[in-house]
Amino acid sequence: MQIFSLVRGSLLRAGATLILMIMFNVASAQEVNVFSLQDCIHFALKNRASIQNQRLNEKLVRKSTQEVNSQWLPQVSGGAKYQYSIKRQVIIMGDNTVFVGSPQQLQAYVNVNQTLFDPVLIGNSSSARINEMLSEQNTKLSEIDLVVQVEKAFYGVLVFKKQLKLLDANITRTEKSLMDTQYQYENGLAQKVDIDRIRVLVNNAVTSKANALRNLTIMMQSLKYYLGMSVHDSLNISGSISDSLLSMPILASGDDFYKNRVEYQKAQTNLEMSKLLQANITKSYLPTLSAFYYLSAPFNGDNFSGLFDRKLYPYSYAGLQLNIPVFSGLKKHYQYQQAKINTDIYKNTLRDTKNSIELEYSQYYKQFENDRANLMTQKKNINLAELNYKNLKYQYDNGVQPLIEVLNAETTLLQAQDNYINALYQALLNKVDLEKSLGLIKY
Repeated sequence: MQIFSLVRGSLLRAGATLILMIMFNVASAQEVNVFSLQDCIHFALKNRASIQNQRLNEKLVRKSTQEVNSQWLPQVSGGAKYQYSIKRQVIIMGDNTVFVGSPQQLQAYVNVNQTLFDPVLIGNSSSARINEMLSEQNTKLSEIDLVVQVEKAFYGVLVFKKQLKLLDANITRTEKSLMDTQYQYENGLAQKVDIDRIRVLVNNAVTSKANALRNLTIMMQSLKYYLGMSVHDSLNISGSISDSLLSMPILASGDDFYKNRVEYQKAQTNLEMSKLLQANITKSYLPTLSAFYYLSAPFNGDNFSGLFDRKLYPYSYAGLQLNIPVFSGLKKHYQYQQAKINTDIYKNTLRDTKNSIELEYSQYYKQFENDRANLMTQKKNINLAELNYKNLKYQYDNGVQPLIEVLNAETTLLQAQDNYINALYQALLNKVDLEKSLGLIKY
């Protein structure tokens, strides 16, 4: 009867603990964030510091583009110049000596220059737009990498929660076996060694649950990190692992799926940029044309106080300026050769990127196929192990089978469950990588 007293006390303590937990959860329910997978992704894309910095970098690049384009606007400058002639210039006219200018001079001026045609500036404007595209593609790559990490952490939490349910069932089952065996031992129907063997299973199950709880905590903290949360923030997730989650992705674009990858699009943009730089060097041989306007208002006097006494005679002029480059010492020639080599490099990079994406897809596709087959096998193994355990337990209860056979069946079932959890987790990770390789992760 001692065992029943112990069990009754344990149940009372467990019930009191459960009530306190329920009361605590009810009190703090309003403070816990409950996120689905999509909620996690949207929260991460909004709050993760690396993504925020990448978007700020996009703004910097756009400001740089505006800076380049501003060179097409009129360039206006103005100022003033004061001059004191210590010895003035002299002009000899026959027997007369004529001094040029006044000892004191103050000149205010305005200078306006407007670029009308500059092929290099045209090329710079195009390059700036391509830089914007590269910046946007870098942001997309960062977002995709973040989504991949969030999904993997989210699925890891789901898997560990599923494992905890299995472990809880195992603990309940083995504890019941321990109680039954203890009762049989007290009535002379079982041996002390039988109790010890079952207690080992109970201890192992409790240890496995403790390990799973630690893994769940670590995975939850990782998920918070990817979301841009503090590890001290409260978070709970909603969702379950369904068969549709492990379905094979369908190719929407056939053999050209690699074009969906931002990495390939970025390689194309780099090649376009290289070709544009090469064209810009060729355009630098062309002339430039600009318009200008100059206005000056000179004040003259024999002394500083009399600068504004004389009548003002402002003057101005306007015109066009054509600048024709003739020879730059082969500098542009060698710049063009460098740009041409860079273009060839980016062509090779584009081809290699395509091959790399196709290889990556092929590997993840085969791996995920194997994962699905392995997962199906592990499910069958669990069903067989459960059926074998139930049959042997029934036979043991009826005195047909020894306890050791039941314990072996229990161990086999635990191993099958462990194999299933590992297979499930690996399949989910490879499913995410497969979707990434196909360019299906877009936000």
